[in-house]
Amino acid sequence: MMHQRSLLAARDGNVSVRVGARRILVTPSGARKGFMAPGDMVLCDLDGQPVRGERGRPSSEVAMHVAVYRHRPDVNAVVHAHPPYAVAHTLAGISLAEPLMPEVYCELGEILTLPYTTPGTHEVPDAVAAAIGGHDVLLLERHGSLTTGPTLMRAYDRLEILEHTARISHLARTLAPGQVRTMSAAELHALSFVCG
Repeated sequence: MMHQRSLLAARDGNVSVRVGARRILVTPSGARKGFMAPGDMVLCDLDGQPVRGERGRPSSEVAMHVAVYRHRPDVNAVVHAHPPYAVAHTLAGISLAEPLMPEVYCELGEILTLPYTTPGTHEVPDAVAAAIGGHDVLLLERHGSLTTGPTLMRAYDRLEILEHTARISHLARTLAPGQVRTMSAAELHALSFVCG
């Protein structure tokens, strides 16, 4: 679905799902996500190493997924994608942290943008580990997004909501440059009773 909705291209992005207490299924390295079958996933331990007998290598970003699972026992799925409007906001230095709409506040919470780190290095999982405790959605500057959830569909839904929000933000900034209004503290306080 991510490939069909242009949330990633070619071999971009990766997905993982927790399987029991000590294992995860993760997309293989170099896989074209739009052409994968469920059996292509690689079973790994929580060190990101393939379980004995597994064929294939896990994504080069498996350490980022492991960092989430180690710091968030409530998370059972992680989606890393490259949604174009959301990533464009990081390139333009435009934060999505301040809620524009009630649904975003309720579904995503604060959308934190992490400073650029080199993909495929320890810098990315280290930065994610430091930030993921209080967030379900992260933007990685110049890189992509990271969404989490208790299920894979919830993590994917958060990705769709993130990109939809970024598109609305882009349209609002195009229609009224410098005049986009975020939700006030009073509005957020009132909303906190509605969405928990």
